[in-house]
Amino acid sequence: MYGFDLVIKNGTIIDGTRFPRFRSDIGIRDGKIARIGHIADPGSARVVDAAGLIVAPGHIDTHTHYDAQIFWDPTCSNAGENGITTVVTGNCGFGFAPVHVRDRERAMLMMETTEQVPAIQMQTALPWSWETFPELVEAMRRTPKAVNLTMFLPLNAVMFYVMGEDAKHRRPTAAEVDTIKGLIHEAMDAGACGLSLSFMGHENNHVDVDGSPMPTDIMHPDDAVAMACALKDRQEGIIQVISQIGPVGDRRISEKLARETGRPILHNVFSVSEYTPDLHRQSMAWLDAMNEEEGVEMYAATVICRAWNETELFNSPGCSLDALDVYRELTFCKDPADKRAKLLDPEFRRRFNESYDPVMFEATAGGLADYTVIGMGEGSNDAMDYLGKTLGEIAAAEGKSEVDAFIDTALESDLRIELKTPGIAIDPAKVADLLSNGRVLAGASDGGAHTKNFSGGQWTTDLILWLVRDNDFLSLEEMHYRLSYQPARAMGIKNRGALLEGMAADILVYDLDELYFDQDRFDVVHDQPGGDWRRKARAGGYRHIFVNGEQTFERDRPVGATPGVYLGDTVSRPQIARAA
Repeated sequence: MYGFDLVIKNGTIIDGTRFPRFRSDIGIRDGKIARIGHIADPGSARVVDAAGLIVAPGHIDTHTHYDAQIFWDPTCSNAGENGITTVVTGNCGFGFAPVHVRDRERAMLMMETTEQVPAIQMQTALPWSWETFPELVEAMRRTPKAVNLTMFLPLNAVMFYVMGEDAKHRRPTAAEVDTIKGLIHEAMDAGACGLSLSFMGHENNHVDVDGSPMPTDIMHPDDAVAMACALKDRQEGIIQVISQIGPVGDRRISEKLARETGRPILHNVFSVSEYTPDLHRQSMAWLDAMNEEEGVEMYAATVICRAWNETELFNSPGCSLDALDVYRELTFCKDPADKRAKLLDPEFRRRFNESYDPVMFEATAGGLADYTVIGMGEGSNDAMDYLGKTLGEIAAAEGKSEVDAFIDTALESDLRIELKTPGIAIDPAKVADLLSNGRVLAGASDGGAHTKNFSGGQWTTDLILWLVRDNDFLSLEEMHYRLSYQPARAMGIKNRGALLEGMAADILVYDLDELYFDQDRFDVVHDQPGGDWRRKARAGGYRHIFVNGEQTFERDRPVGATPGVYLGDTVSRPQIARAA
């Protein structure tokens, strides 16, 4: 009588709401969950037998940079095969709209220096059928997708669009602020989920094409508020702001935006620390005070997975060390001979040693002492004894600082050294403690960015394995709430994130014992435009992944379906009141 398209039979349902697990069938019709309960006669529906398997909602990733990759990779790999069924792009104030036609090349080069998306890939495969944000939304709607997607409006792109290069050198005029607010309204009408910006000053590897800070990183806080008040005027939209990376940053901009706009803030980014064991508790106390004492609505994103970086120092730029001005000089040396000359310069070595502080990097890649040498290049026979050793071990054995060990091994390898950092998070007890706070979101992939150093789309699988299966810190009920319904509620994503009747059928079917994450090495795969390469974690193991009721993956293999949709209102909303 129900006319189902798909029936999942006999599964153990973990519905994403923290409700205790239960055995049931699920009937799906027209991409939505039509029935949860016993289904005696599936009729002509496809039937998936989930006996002995977990049936759970698809994961939601609130922090990605798939803005370009979505155009050539419908699955946003390695997110799609790891159960992520909805991604949020346009984070940190970086993106591709609005962009004047004359500035397209600059926008691609900027994304290469800020998020290390290789420009050659974008130059080869971005269709550039848009200029404005609404036009980009329409391009996203038309693009075949195996995941759902929504976007922040990136404030850096807006400031460049209105002010040009002046955006980095002066404050906007009142007329320019009004123009920017108009573009924010236009983007929200088109389906943006909110506004994003980075506010990290100079302690930041999100740098412009010339190595200088991006406009929002150094803008006046009052200007950020004036622009963001467009969301206050219309009483909708969330503000994603990255003003903290672990122990580094200035959270006052998040506080100011929360107080003066009244809009929800997605503050980035909390981490756990081995150098400062109570760092996460300090962060939680601040977040609680903002919500409970100040009365604002604020959530915090995290980086708390076990993923690492693999850095071929001079073949995959964009490592976390770029947060140091002195190291950035090395990155922006394009000629290997110039890089070698700089490494041989005693003054450069002195400045590097003086400015280096390992605490700066614990939220991204850890300190240099914990980097392990995993490659020295072909023909470096005299240097092969370094393989498998950390820079700290080399430094101790040779009586030098970790910075000097780093420089000297790079020179020994003829600049072909390859290093593996420790995992971003080490202690699962600290991670579980951080996730005990109801306003802390479980994490994010940074997917689509830093692809020659890093792979993060497996973070959801990693947390299920690390905190649930292997260490029993969280229940599956709690973890799936953290990976689905909680981020949906925080982001204002409606009708997704839980297995409830009437909600979208974004569904995972899996055996907990079959999930995996190989922490040995990343694979190097040549699957990007023009045959370019990236690093990709070996992770996954889900039996079936469904997006809007249609299967997208079976045991790590994409089936070719592209049922993903752009999430956002499809009509403008002129009825929303706006300030004159």
